[in-house]
Amino acid sequence: MKTTLLYCAIVIAALLTSCSGDHGSIDVHKTLALVMILLIIALFFILAIYSNLLRDDVDCNMIAAQVEAAKLTGRTRFHRNNAPFSLSRVQLAIWTVIISCSYIYLTFARGSNCPNPPDINQTALILMGIGAAVTATGALIDKTDIQSNVPRHQNTPSAGFFVDILSDSQGISIPRFQNVVWTGIAMIVYLSKVYLIKTGCALPELDQTLLGLTGISNATYLALKTQENNTPAAATIIPPVGPVAPPTPPTPPAPPVVPVPSVVPPTPPVVPALNPEPTVTPNVITPPVNPPGAPAAS
Repeated sequence: MKTTLLYCAIVIAALLTSCSGDHGSIDVHKTLALVMILLIIALFFILAIYSNLLRDDVDCNMIAAQVEAAKLTGRTRFHRNNAPFSLSRVQLAIWTVIISCSYIYLTFARGSNCPNPPDINQTALILMGIGAAVTATGALIDKTDIQSNVPRHQNTPSAGFFVDILSDSQGISIPRFQNVVWTGIAMIVYLSKVYLIKTGCALPELDQTLLGLTGISNATYLALKTQENNTPAAATIIPPVGPVAPPTPPTPPAPPVVPVPSVVPPTPPVVPALNPEPTVTPNVITPPVNPPGAPAAS
């Protein structure tokens, strides 16, 4: 309902402030160009706020849990979509709006200066091609990381438009900042050249050097995007070293064991006694021996 009312308000405002012709009448072509341009710009902002048009691919379950936790603490305010903004998608969408609105303006608002619709020139093709290639490659990188369950810095609630498009896993990124600066310069130059067209209705051409810088900044951003979510290798933790004990002196080798020959002490000589005691012979009665031939005693 709100979207329908907004469209009606845009159309009414365009009709009330429509472009006038040479005699004060309404110029239908200019009014049609104004309405179409306003509708494209309004549609761009509505989709940017309420859809995933400009958002990164995220793990919905992970980011939903973080959003609920942040709401409980009241730290931030959330819209209908909480995923962070994608730099490549923002760039492609803005170039699409600029070139399409420029084409409509030159086709319908130039009147007799543009009898035929302008051709899509080389500059428009290069700018749209750069945006489309970077967006497609970035989406493939995101899908690969999601399928591999790699921890991604995109799986966090949006911190704001400019913070999202300028930040990687380490914070504000120099390659992203360079990309935003050179792309913004190219957009401003392109719009100024469209405004300054006085004759004819050809789409403006940008300098080749500016196109080259835009392409280099996008290529650098894309090359570093492949490494944004790579987890660094875990550092080896070395335990703290206490006071070093003095080294233990080496144990001297044991001397070789020399076998000791067994020594038999000499037997002392027997010394005879100086005063030998007389040997006492017990009194043994010896029976008398009869001489041969004598009769035995009875």
